[in-house]
Amino acid sequence: MKTKATVVEIISPDIAVVSVERRAACDGCHKAADGKGCSVCTLLGSKGETRARARNTVGAAPGDTVEVESRTKRIMGYAALVFLLPVALAIAAYLIGAKLSLGEGASLLLALAGLLLSFLLIFFYSKLVVSRRLDIEIVAITEKAEPHD
Repeated sequence: MKTKATVVEIISPDIAVVSVERRAACDGCHKAADGKGCSVCTLLGSKGETRARARNTVGAAPGDTVEVESRTKRIMGYAALVFLLPVALAIAAYLIGAKLSLGEGASLLLALAGLLLSFLLIFFYSKLVVSRRLDIEIVAITEKAEPHD
């Protein structure tokens, strides 16, 4: 998956922070049409941009417009983790409650517990594993920043 980004900061010679405009996520939002921005972006305070650390093998500098690439398989895995795991754990917990003949209310409480457990698992996985990975790589500089005098 390739997209354009802007280099915001250089952390080390081979790691940069890039800012990616989230057009696809914001285009369909009804709030974006009124000029106030996407409702999700407003809620997150990001104004339609996402910042991420990226492997900088091309020597990009702050202000450069770059092309970044991420492995589609890994991004789809993250999406499945975030969207499917909560549903799967909630359904599994509900079915366990039903199988144990705990009753409708207890089964629903187990489903809620499964949902909350999935959020905890995702949070810890994100903090312990995903935050240490560099899933994005700068593959080309498309426009150099103009030097400031």
